[in-house]
Amino acid sequence: MATRYDIAHGLSALALAALFPAMAMLSSPTAAAGRLPRIGFIAFEPGGCGNPAFHRGLRELGYVDGENMVFECRHAEGKFEGLDAAVAELVRAKPDVIVAFGHAPTRAVQRATKDIPIVMIASGEPVELGFAQSLARPGGNMTGVSYYNTELNIKRLELLKTVVPNFKRLAVLVHAGVPEDLASAYIRDAEAAAGALRFDAKVVKFKTLEDLDRAFEEMGRFKADGVYVAPMREVAAETRRLVELSKRHHLPVVHFRKPFPKAGGLMSYGVDYATLYHRTAMYVDRILKGANPAELPIEQPATLEFVINLRAADELGLTIPQGLLLRADELIQ
Repeated sequence: MATRYDIAHGLSALALAALFPAMAMLSSPTAAAGRLPRIGFIAFEPGGCGNPAFHRGLRELGYVDGENMVFECRHAEGKFEGLDAAVAELVRAKPDVIVAFGHAPTRAVQRATKDIPIVMIASGEPVELGFAQSLARPGGNMTGVSYYNTELNIKRLELLKTVVPNFKRLAVLVHAGVPEDLASAYIRDAEAAAGALRFDAKVVKFKTLEDLDRAFEEMGRFKADGVYVAPMREVAAETRRLVELSKRHHLPVVHFRKPFPKAGGLMSYGVDYATLYHRTAMYVDRILKGANPAELPIEQPATLEFVINLRAADELGLTIPQGLLLRADELIQ
């Protein structure tokens, strides 16, 4: 029977739930002031404003736009250079809390305000990147959820090593357009994990679909035995092309999101993103009821999803060990 297995550290949902009941009794300062609370949301692309899991979380907590809160969203039209202007416009709307999903939007909001509470989903390690003083007590005006953990790097590489016989050469796929501080952290951690497993590692960057084709050709010249996909939103956006190229070049790929094996790729190991988006609504609720973001612990996921596409494994000529089959949360035939 498929099971989930936990990462060793991070605050569990139960631990957070135990911290919040007393806070839930606080009345909303904005409501007390006779105005509807304003929830600000910064999105990278227009579609991000309607994030279904986040809005479902708000509805389950009783929030209805226009009735007992006002939802204000601004987006950067899918351009990193548009984030600062979008955030500045959002700050001028004077929201009571701002929600930011991803590293670049979070960094832009951090630059714009030290006063408005910020609820983030961080794609990097929050303390190392300067978003928090510690996970248990963030300090400042930021809190939320982090989906990144350095241990995930070596766990994903161990999966490749287990599946691919005589694994020696690793290609690390990175998007060239992400902020340098985030890219550097991902590359450093991936290379460290590869070194721990005695792999030769090569970082391969791409920015466009044409670059992605060339990136796989470069992996071929390197004679890569497999590919580690850096956990970046920009890479996840090219899931279907990644599947096509991995099959064409006969390269096993370990991804960080479930849609990759769902689309025909080999396997993924990572968090359930919809659950994280849903959880951020809880933070918004607590802050609107008077909680101090500096004292709300940053949550890390307690469980991870491991998904294997058995047809993809067969096409690659790989035999999945029985132990991995038993550990998988989902096996796609």
